[in-house]
Amino acid sequence: MERDLHPIEKHLASALEDGRHSSVTSLGGLKAIGDATATLARSPLMPELLRAVVEDWQEHLGVDDLRQEKILSALLEDARADFVLMEAVDVLDGLSPLPGRGDEICFAIFLGNAQDPPNDLNALARSACLDGALRWSMPNRRRQLRLLDYLLGLRAEDDAEFLSSAARIVGLAYAHWREDGLLAKLREIARIDVAEAEASFELGLAKVTLGLDSPERDSGLRLFGEAKKWFERTTELSNRAEARLYSECLKLLEAFRAAVDLPQLKHSCAHIQQAAFEFNAYQGGGNRPSWIGARDQEALSWSSLAGTLATVAENLAEPSWWEPAVVIEDHILAAYTASRTILRRNSDGYLDSLIRPRIKATLARREGQAYQLKAWLRRNPSHVNALDALQLIAEVDKLFEGGISSNPTEAVVGASPVAALIDKAQFPEETKRVLMAVAQNTLALQVDTLTAAESSVIESCRTVAGTHPDHQSNVHGQRLYDAILFWTVRFVANRLEVTQKDDSTVAYLFERADGSLAHEDELHADYFRWLATAASSADLEPTNIGGGRADVRLRSSNERIVVEVKREMSDASFDALATWYAGQTTDYQNVSIRLGFLLVLDLTTGNREGTPHLTSLFQTRGIKRPGEDVQRVVTIVKLPGRRKRPSDLTKAAKSQKHN
Repeated sequence: MERDLHPIEKHLASALEDGRHSSVTSLGGLKAIGDATATLARSPLMPELLRAVVEDWQEHLGVDDLRQEKILSALLEDARADFVLMEAVDVLDGLSPLPGRGDEICFAIFLGNAQDPPNDLNALARSACLDGALRWSMPNRRRQLRLLDYLLGLRAEDDAEFLSSAARIVGLAYAHWREDGLLAKLREIARIDVAEAEASFELGLAKVTLGLDSPERDSGLRLFGEAKKWFERTTELSNRAEARLYSECLKLLEAFRAAVDLPQLKHSCAHIQQAAFEFNAYQGGGNRPSWIGARDQEALSWSSLAGTLATVAENLAEPSWWEPAVVIEDHILAAYTASRTILRRNSDGYLDSLIRPRIKATLARREGQAYQLKAWLRRNPSHVNALDALQLIAEVDKLFEGGISSNPTEAVVGASPVAALIDKAQFPEETKRVLMAVAQNTLALQVDTLTAAESSVIESCRTVAGTHPDHQSNVHGQRLYDAILFWTVRFVANRLEVTQKDDSTVAYLFERADGSLAHEDELHADYFRWLATAASSADLEPTNIGGGRADVRLRSSNERIVVEVKREMSDASFDALATWYAGQTTDYQNVSIRLGFLLVLDLTTGNREGTPHLTSLFQTRGIKRPGEDVQRVVTIVKLPGRRKRPSDLTKAAKSQKHN
């Protein structure tokens, strides 16, 4: 039979409906509330009444503390409904620390209800009280010891449903205080059918925590293996999404450590995403203790770790990266510092010892990736992960210098084209080692002298060309394009710096006294001399190329790439150059890779205000030809002509001012 609402309940209900705040004064004062606590404690609105009482107490501390304490005690002691106690714990926790003896009262009542419950307090209500006892024990060591004493003394004969919930509290207590006896208690609870799933899950989490903290690799592996078994047992019993999430994450972590194939990692990642989706959906359920939030975040952090590792494995499989800043900051360094950046732990740990070896070994084998990391650090010396990048570079260099395996060339075959070619050559092993050392030192010197502007040009051009199938799937096409791009960037950078006094062959780039303009043959010869010193496969004006004669051709195996050389005297904008010369440039691509270069001597205007910056002189674009589905790619390069010496620019500016 339903009872009539007490006037205080009516006021609370009306205020909630209207969105108004209830105060002790509006409810009739402390005496009126104190006289009705027996009735109000059983009310669904009791948590709102508690809020008003505690807020008034905090505002008038010391005025009527004894009465406030009695009201708080009476409302909590007489409450019986599980959902009321759950909400009351949340409300009071949100207002803590409580005034006076409020915190002591809450802890004592919550622990008492869990330990020696009244006959009409159900298992869910006891669980809510045990949750409250845990929360109020956190800041106080004496309360912690009292709660630990109770948890360690839990009896298997207790209510099975309550023990299932208690297992979560035992697991949380272990995570905070690392009391070994709590693990023994969880194993004891796991022998109870109804509580086995919850206890197994908590044991899995405990093993993960121990594994993360493990100082030794072997013990960490063992603990992670035990954790996976507990999560798998939980899944067998309840198909709990959170347990599947952890289990799949641990499997993927082991697969990453063992360098399994990328498809297998992606397959595992798909399972993790599904489990994470289901887990997120469950998160939306109500009546969940607030401490669950921290656990939810931890589980989702593991999901994020798994996704990062799958992405990193994909990144490491590439010779180099199209967007190195994104890859390095969001993936490589995130995985390298996973304990701190993804799992939010205070320091590096066992987890990092599983992840880092694969990253270090791969970067040591792939010179392109290692270079991009070093270039990124030069550009971002104050980045939050700069020190980690510096450490990774040092470890990669150490591996590289010491040899990744007993056979240095064997260690990098398949990852480094240079090493692979040397390894295939019919030379004695000692000769191969010498060649590898020379090649490495040559590359290191080239990379070390690259400016940020040169690196930026190389990255932007390759980003476009790298999407073309003749670059992605043709090793010779990739080799030719990348090599010519590198040499051409270095050529233009050099020609922007060198003076006529030091090298008379560059006189064609400067304004002539008689006003005559340089011919493209002068650029043609200069560029060919530059390439010929780097590649013996360079040909000058070979015939029978696209039905005509090409300017400069380079070959790799049966593939070729052509550099067309022109001069322009009217409009040297990229759009104009593409319109006028792209047809001829792409026609040399008819039977080989659809990648090419157009090198133009820009004679359109005198160099009155200085030479353009290197980064403004390169552009790579796709050219669509009628009847073809796949675009052709042309990198357009402009070399400024009609230049003045820097001192002549000053003289010209002063002369113009006087005029």
